Amino acid sequence: MLTTKKYAFVLDAEGKRFDPTIEQNAWRLVRQHKARLVSKFPMVIQLNKVVDNPNNDEIRCGIDDGANHVGLALVQKCQNKNKILFKGTIEQRKDVKHLLTIRRGYRRYHRYHKQHRPARFLNRASSRRRGRLMPSIIQRKQAMLRVIDRLRQWIRIDGYWLEDVKIDIRALTDGYRPYRWQYHKSNRLDNNLRLATIYRDGHKCMECGKTKTHFEVHHITPRETGGANTISNLITLCPACHARTFGRELQFANRYYVMIGSAVHVEGLDDAQRVMQGKHWFREQLQQRGTLSLTTGADTANKREDWNIVKTHANDAVCITDLEPDSIDIENWTIKPMRRKNKAGVDEVCGFHHRDYVTYTYRNGEVHTGYVTAMYPDKGQLNLQSPTKHCKRVNALKTRLLWRFNKIYWFKCA
Repeated sequence: MLTTKKYAFVLDAEGKRFDPTIEQNAWRLVRQHKARLVSKFPMVIQLNKVVDNPNNDEIRCGIDDGANHVGLALVQKCQNKNKILFKGTIEQRKDVKHLLTIRRGYRRYHRYHKQHRPARFLNRASSRRRGRLMPSIIQRKQAMLRVIDRLRQWIRIDGYWLEDVKIDIRALTDGYRPYRWQYHKSNRLDNNLRLATIYRDGHKCMECGKTKTHFEVHHITPRETGGANTISNLITLCPACHARTFGRELQFANRYYVMIGSAVHVEGLDDAQRVMQGKHWFREQLQQRGTLSLTTGADTANKREDWNIVKTHANDAVCITDLEPDSIDIENWTIKPMRRKNKAGVDEVCGFHHRDYVTYTYRNGEVHTGYVTAMYPDKGQLNLQSPTKHCKRVNALKTRLLWRFNKIYWFKCA
């Protein structure tokens, strides 16, 4: 039976980075006082002596960029057999847009009550900056860079291999691939999208045929479920027909798409847009850290099939490096970059701090390991988030501390 390999990163006394070693060997060096433990999750040790002859075998970092999950892998190119040194999946935050909406509401409320001065427009320099990325987009790219920079502190990375994402958003929304010169033309027929839709539909309700009425322009696939704000997703209806669609948009969707001669709605459009946005900025940042090589999704799929590797985000990152490993059985990590600001109102409960890595055992023998998410000092209780369960209000005195939090959540996957 194959055993899962577990590696520990190694530094010498001067902080030079060396090839990782087996975790059991790292613990032996710590017990013999030949090294000290720098980090437990993931394991990093620092030797007590200076080593002059490091190994110079090439180490590649493979990145499988995605909207919600990002695969990351470090593969070493060896003379005989390539080996995976690290692999994991970064889970991106999904609350950024919601928090920005709340902040925008607070700001608008505050400005509305400043009646002593006239309203201001475009008064934020960051919003007027050319080439600016949306906060929700750049946060995702910065989260990947935070994890990569943390790994670069522990191991030498010689090059970065990234899957080149090429998604034609207009081809997805409008169902065809326009010529290059057509990209400069708006697909709205007019600057006013509502008037353009009514003009296209002949100034009549597409459901009942009424012409002398106040028209409603209806999103066939609602924006909340990923519908595009383009003319290929809009149809003209009268108020009565529009009211009948409320809450039942999906029941009418296919028939309405046929009426206007548009392609059926494509799922996952929002995810595709998030992956495409900011990719050039991300590439520039990687090029500042080392050489960058691009590959395609087709090449990744072919390698995964040829090498007989199960499809996961982390395994795709291994295939992206273009180095066939001797074994895929290595410890897999789930990585969650956290918010820099901690808004916990309580500093400490029974010696535990917010986001500490702890373990708790229930009476039925269930053991859960995760990070502290909430503290209740009046009851001496904690909440902890493990990969399998959100444990609420457990006894802090029966909880055992494993490691202090340091900016990123590292979960061991089963």
